[in-house]
Amino acid sequence: MKRKFILSSCFSLLWLAISLFFTIGWACGLSYILPNFYIWWVIIGIALLPGFLMSMMFFSNLLNWKRKHYPDTDEDTTVVICARNEEKTITRTIWAILNQQYLGHIRLLVVDNASNDNTREKIYDMLNCALPCRSIEYVYCEQEGKVHALNTALCMIDTPHFITVDADTYLEQNAVQKIMNHIVAEDAACVAGNLFAANTKASLITKMQNYDYLLSIASVKRFQGSYASTLVAQGTFSAYQTGAVCQAGGWQMSLGEDIVLTYNLLALGKKSGYEPEAVGYTTVPQNLYGFYNQRKRWAIGMIEGLKSVPPWKQGRAYPRYFAFVNLCIIYLDAAFLFGFVPGVILAFSGYFYFVGLLTLLTLFIGTLLFLSMYLYQKQLHIPFQNSFLGFVCFLLFFQTLQSTAAMHGYCIRALRRKGEWK
Repeated sequence: MKRKFILSSCFSLLWLAISLFFTIGWACGLSYILPNFYIWWVIIGIALLPGFLMSMMFFSNLLNWKRKHYPDTDEDTTVVICARNEEKTITRTIWAILNQQYLGHIRLLVVDNASNDNTREKIYDMLNCALPCRSIEYVYCEQEGKVHALNTALCMIDTPHFITVDADTYLEQNAVQKIMNHIVAEDAACVAGNLFAANTKASLITKMQNYDYLLSIASVKRFQGSYASTLVAQGTFSAYQTGAVCQAGGWQMSLGEDIVLTYNLLALGKKSGYEPEAVGYTTVPQNLYGFYNQRKRWAIGMIEGLKSVPPWKQGRAYPRYFAFVNLCIIYLDAAFLFGFVPGVILAFSGYFYFVGLLTLLTLFIGTLLFLSMYLYQKQLHIPFQNSFLGFVCFLLFFQTLQSTAAMHGYCIRALRRKGEWK
């Protein structure tokens, strides 16, 4: 693990040195037009730092290409589903748990978080579908808020490990077996599953998100998971060590409760993994408004995680590095919006101040990263939808939308405004 991290660092530093060689002349040419501070602020933020980070991720993922296989476990486990007004999807989610090809007993706790639609009736209809090794229990949590629902379930868990699944997410039949194999064998505090978009055909926004999950999010999780330091064991589908979660104090009141919990677990010196073969399909926002709000919440959650456990207070070296990278994302989003986007606009006017050779080199390494991740996902034989239009729009527009929403989230967190349940 250490050797591969060092090799990846050396490759990316070499890439950075080559990029810096070209940068000096670029910056000198611009110094007659723009202030030096702004020039280097933009160049570092849109070319040098992104190139370094993406090349390190690319080389690391290549070195860790071979997947680990773990022995099958038959340990009893608990699956927690928290639902608030999920009458449209809760039945499918429960059925996917009941149909899991898992060797052990699954105790399903469905927590109704003060729903005011037909969620309760849908859950009660499923109680009669329980199997000898698949029990279902209805739990009512009157206090609104996902954190309250999760902590209510935590008090009821009596198995060494448990799994959280969102009410709008359904799992592949071997997902529980794969994620449980990983967390038991590695003695990790938490393990994130591999998520795909379930409703990819609904709109152009969902088609773009399909590639975000397939390529971007999966690349980051593979990179971090290779060093037992996945920074986000997403509540949508992840496995947890019950004792470790209790030791961390459960979920804290925040919009990014899963992010904060993962940071706290890593701060205790524990491991956090990623299992690519444990696949779940989650319903993603179908319109721009829903997508914008989701990514805004994610940005707020990242800030909450960094505030809960600053990078320098992480328990091990790898989480410390990745947490510092997350801290840099704030700068990268700002540089993209106030450097790269104006640079593209100027380029269309014939002024190639910030969009030139070095930015093309950064796009090249990004393309290599996405291509390698696509091939990796393909070899898992997981069914997912492809869309040429969705992929093109993902490449051209997705980062602008995401960075805008993220900057909004950073501002909200700076002003200490509150958010909603989900």
